[in-house]
Amino acid sequence: MNDYTLAHKLRLTLLFALAGILAVAVVLAPAAVHAETKSLVWTRLDTEIAVQPNGDLKITETNVIDFTSGTFSWGFRDIERSRLTDVRDITVTENGQPLETEIVYTDDNKLRIKYYFLTPARDEQRTFVLNYTVVGATRYYDEGDQVFWAAVYPERGGFAVQNARAVVRLPAGAVATNAEVYGVRADVKGLGESVVVAEALEPIPSGDQMEIRVQFPHGIITGGPAPWQQAYDERRRFEETEKPRYDFFTLLASLLIFFGGPALAAVLYYTRGRDPDVGLVAEYLTEPPDAPPGVLGTLIDETADMQDVVATLVDLARRGVLTMKEKPVEALGGALTITDWTFAPGENFGKVELRPFEQKLVDALQLDQGERALSSFRNSFYAKLPELQSALYEEMVREGYYNRAPNTTRSTYQSLAIAIAVIAVLAFCASIALLSELTDYAICLPIALGVTAAAFFLIARNMPARTRKGADMRMRAEAFKRYLQNIEKYTDVKASKDLFEKYLSYAIAFGLEHSWTKKFAAVDAPMPPWYVPVWPRPYYDPYYGGRRGPVVVAGAPAAGEVLGRLEPRGDISGQARADGGIEGMEQAMGRGISSIEGGLASMFESMATTFGSRPVSSPSTGGWSSGRSGGGWSGGGSFGGGSSGRGGGGFG
Repeated sequence: MNDYTLAHKLRLTLLFALAGILAVAVVLAPAAVHAETKSLVWTRLDTEIAVQPNGDLKITETNVIDFTSGTFSWGFRDIERSRLTDVRDITVTENGQPLETEIVYTDDNKLRIKYYFLTPARDEQRTFVLNYTVVGATRYYDEGDQVFWAAVYPERGGFAVQNARAVVRLPAGAVATNAEVYGVRADVKGLGESVVVAEALEPIPSGDQMEIRVQFPHGIITGGPAPWQQAYDERRRFEETEKPRYDFFTLLASLLIFFGGPALAAVLYYTRGRDPDVGLVAEYLTEPPDAPPGVLGTLIDETADMQDVVATLVDLARRGVLTMKEKPVEALGGALTITDWTFAPGENFGKVELRPFEQKLVDALQLDQGERALSSFRNSFYAKLPELQSALYEEMVREGYYNRAPNTTRSTYQSLAIAIAVIAVLAFCASIALLSELTDYAICLPIALGVTAAAFFLIARNMPARTRKGADMRMRAEAFKRYLQNIEKYTDVKASKDLFEKYLSYAIAFGLEHSWTKKFAAVDAPMPPWYVPVWPRPYYDPYYGGRRGPVVVAGAPAAGEVLGRLEPRGDISGQARADGGIEGMEQAMGRGISSIEGGLASMFESMATTFGSRPVSSPSTGGWSSGRSGGGWSGGGSFGGGSSGRGGGGFG
């Protein structure tokens, strides 16, 4: 046998051995797990409470346990410390022999008594007796002192107590005037005697408890209320006498705010936020009202927005204050030519009287310094917008359309809504930190304030009210808007091509610029004289359908010449005027606005985008027992707020 064969057989042997070990482990694992399963029967838990002359309680707990599966070597008892002062003199015995114990104070304010068996327990019945003295658990009242103890504690690791008895032994000279058991049906005996015995009539599941409460005449034992009792009694007194008042007034205030706040907002809107009723002026008007387009656009929606600024700019161009020209700009190192636009002073610049808001727009464009590119206003013009918007609002007040600027009115009510919302947030924080101790309805206040804030936010946008003059002008503007919106219904568009340029600024102010341009492009309306396009068109311009390759138009290079980076062929507006005005321009360019429809739409969109652009950094939720006496309890309420001695216990 060579070395290779020997090594091969050794590897096979090792593999088979490992496989056998794994197989045995798999077979034996469930049995091992089953062998480690622990179970027991808590046959009895008897508790005897002896009331001492000084008010201490000597307690003896006898646990009879049948260990049915697994091995046990220790047990424990947890005692809640919230309703007592101290636990002392702790011993644990089995058959009279003391067991080793450990005393631990846990983080959840419990005292844990852990005791170790003399010998492990397995498949047998064992009895363990715990003795300890409790200080500060007896309750003192003028009408009678009380013992209130959890004879069977609730936390027992899932094991039910099959039988339970609680015995209370009163000091010499004391008899029970009242006795009750809570949490389980029980037979209670000993009223009028010095020993009270309560026998549970049913098993007590884990999680349930057996509490015994016995009252006897005051003055027989010495001592006085522990600090926890004083705090509890003060809290109970508050809840019984003062808290109902807090609940009532908090709930009343919440309901008043919840319904009254929105009702006030509705009243304010109906009395101050609605326009005078001027009726329908007309179904439509073929002529614009006597007001600039930017003012009419602002008057309709009560907001001076970008379309009103662009409409004013186009209106100024129509009046000859400025001109707009397309300007090809090289991109991608000259591989592509895209479109920019420039503004330049028109023939009437400085010659026509401008309204204040129009003059502010002209100043913002810096036309007195000559031609300016639209792209030069990127990330800078936005700083001028608030001033332009305020000027538009002031113009409407100056014209008598409003008694107060709409933006000021909106800001007033929005500020009021914000103030109420802030109060709601503060009330919410206070309800969690403070008011929740005073009333169960503390959360209702911030909810009511939040609803009121929402109501004021809702009406703020609609609170600016027009004057009668403003309401009448708005109706006229709406009528003219309907005319522009449906012009083909009222007018022969082909025979009224001049209306395109005449009313374009109004269409922009009304948000109709796209449909307005398309309707007149369909009938080849003439281009506005203030708009100077680039001819021939750029090699690639996405606003003209993304055309690529040679573009042939009137005045273009000869057929077959490939167009590269195209430059404008001079200022064609002069040529147009020499050839007979707009008609001459159309002949030179081959078509009217159908040729520049995309350019106009692109310019309007670019103006809105550029004027509003900002630098990246700019900021723009048991039953009752028997044996009850005819009298009530001396203190602590009908349930006493819970027993002392709660906690848990178990074995391991």
